[in-house]
Amino acid sequence: MRRLWRPVLDRLAPYEAGPSLEALQAQLGLTEVIRLSANENPLGPSPRAVEAVRAEAARAHLYPDGGGTALREALAKSLGVTAEAVILGNGADELLGLIAWAALEAGDEAVIPHPAFEPYWTVVTLAGATPVASPLVEYRTDLDDMARRVTPRTKVVMLCSPHNPAGTIVRHAEFARFLATLGSDPPLLVLDEAYRDFADDPECVDGIALLRDHPTLIVLRTFSKIAGLAGLRVGYAVARPEVVSMLNRTRAPYNVNRLAQVAALAALEDREHWERTRRLVIQEREFLTTELGRLGLAVVPSQANFVLVHAGERAAQLREILFKEGILVRDGGAVGFPGHLRIAVGTREVNARLVKVLERAAPSP
Repeated sequence: MRRLWRPVLDRLAPYEAGPSLEALQAQLGLTEVIRLSANENPLGPSPRAVEAVRAEAARAHLYPDGGGTALREALAKSLGVTAEAVILGNGADELLGLIAWAALEAGDEAVIPHPAFEPYWTVVTLAGATPVASPLVEYRTDLDDMARRVTPRTKVVMLCSPHNPAGTIVRHAEFARFLATLGSDPPLLVLDEAYRDFADDPECVDGIALLRDHPTLIVLRTFSKIAGLAGLRVGYAVARPEVVSMLNRTRAPYNVNRLAQVAALAALEDREHWERTRRLVIQEREFLTTELGRLGLAVVPSQANFVLVHAGERAAQLREILFKEGILVRDGGAVGFPGHLRIAVGTREVNARLVKVLERAAPSP
């Protein structure tokens, strides 16, 4: 019998995004469901981004600028690089796929922290390469272990800082040592900084600042989190122009739509909203960490817009209690941390409501 599908698909499971908010509201009989399971922006998008989408909607019948010229130039100016060093993607997820298509083939290896963002594994596996897991140590990326796993077959090393789902960071000094161990013929180094805008630790590594000295470094960032444009899917990578040129060979011609481009440009220009979101997340992250700790729940110190909470055997029960109250949090087991909950930072009203529900379910010791 003719085989229609690639055997590699037997090793992959579809990404489970869960039912829509509308479906959950109907299921629970509630008028509102609060989603703290997807790390979304608690303030929503900039009003200027919303207005930009409204103004551009009448031109939706026209193809977008295939190169995203205006947005790339604005990003380049804000980051201190050239426009040729920037490539846009339909979310950072697509950019991971472009890297895999451009670089990986059978026999190659990719060193990846474990656990980590699931698409790292997916794109490597689909490309026919072999993912090589480097276990976290106390929720932190072990760069010494990752360096030991780099071999002549290693084509890509993937890192995320702040880490998803742990929220921990890679620090400047340790990253510098790691880069030095890779020597003069390093593999591609993908540094996913989707959550970096929420980091207030001055030791958090800044990949953009390192591009000049490291030709194989690719930095991923996104408008989904800090800019609140998750529904429009706009990510970008910053790398040497020669690296971006290779990635562009695998990119679809019109991969970032017209509405997404104008919204991202407006969001980038609205620095006040950007900073307001950052301040709120940092403040409310501290509030959640303190209040959950008061309830006897161990919170991993986070530099992202979420916290990873160790709840042990009660994790599933607490998640179900929150669900029935219309508050969705992420099952830690689904992202590699059984006995944990990953909880996005909300507004004070939302966070206080979550704490109150947990206080009834898990009173302080």
